[in-house]
Amino acid sequence: MALSAEKFAQGMTTQEYIEYIKVNKQPFIDIYNGVEVPAETQAFFDGLAEPLNLAVFTSDWCGDALSTTPAILRLADSTDKLRLQVFSRDDELELTNGFLPEHRAGTVPVFVTFDAEMGEISRFVETARSLVPQIDAMDDAIAQEVAAAGTAADDQRAATRGKRTAFRVSKAKDWGDVILREFQQVVADGLALAPGQRPSEGGTEWPPPQE
Repeated sequence: MALSAEKFAQGMTTQEYIEYIKVNKQPFIDIYNGVEVPAETQAFFDGLAEPLNLAVFTSDWCGDALSTTPAILRLADSTDKLRLQVFSRDDELELTNGFLPEHRAGTVPVFVTFDAEMGEISRFVETARSLVPQIDAMDDAIAQEVAAAGTAADDQRAATRGKRTAFRVSKAKDWGDVILREFQQVVADGLALAPGQRPSEGGTEWPPPQE
């Protein structure tokens, strides 16, 4: 998928995106502040020969975006080797879907790195693959907790959402470490490929639909 330099320049900075957030603003800020960039990840990006362009397509209502986006924005803000531009996925659905296989259209967030000429290097989708078991365990535990509390059916969804958000905030550092290490690896993989073999791909993975 092509992203022109002109379009890339229309994105938001971290602060502009935080001001744009309508849902989960304080949890987003709390996670951003709770993330600590691993030393080896910091060294990897600081040591890049040339800066990379990083396009982030995200949505403030998405749980995975709440964990993953502030972690990667924190990384981008910590180094001069990532030129960050953030886009609202909901405003750029067609563009975002262009970086996804058809069976994953609508998945959010998506993080795409480019070289100085906007040649694509890597894609990182949704969140760290190795976090999926922990996310599933969180969902199961919270579902059981809400059910055991006898929460009225009409209130269960809100109660569940609130508990998930609080849990994600409590895991800001631990999950941020995992996310940033996996993001670092997919970028390193992309840089190791010849331009014609890029992009490398990382993040969660869904099986294609059965024919």
